[in-house]
Amino acid sequence: MDGPPQMDMNPEAHAERVEQVYRLYVERWDYNGDGEATCDDINVQRSRLFRMLDQNKDGKLVSGEYRHAKFEDKSFMFFDFLRVDTNGTGAVELEEMEAVPHSQFLNADGDGNCTISPHEAMAMVRHTQMSGGKDHGPGSKSGRGGRAPRGGSPMVTGD
Repeated sequence: MDGPPQMDMNPEAHAERVEQVYRLYVERWDYNGDGEATCDDINVQRSRLFRMLDQNKDGKLVSGEYRHAKFEDKSFMFFDFLRVDTNGTGAVELEEMEAVPHSQFLNADGDGNCTISPHEAMAMVRHTQMSGGKDHGPGSKSGRGGRAPRGGSPMVTGD
């Protein structure tokens, strides 16, 4: 039979599936280890990225250091150095970097409460699957260190 796979209408199976998808989200986003995917995790991720990019360890990123941010976190693709350096010092401080919206997290956080709920995780997976799977799955590799990228929706197929 051609066409999309049929969904199991068993409510218990659906609840189990939602929990499974949510656990994938938590594994992918939970940088602070609290068992949730929240804005705090984004700040932890940004802090780690900042320290990695700060080659001379002076607590600020000059243009040459900052330019690598977009390769590590696609949220920075549309935020050039001058746009992020909001205080005009010629350097990006951690607070300025944390202020850049994390596009994938914001897309997943449907109610804007800074926490990805199980139902928001499931909705994001459905959206990703319907849009042709543009986001990377949990096993995808990022540029540095071969780590799976964080901040996107995990691709989950089948039921």
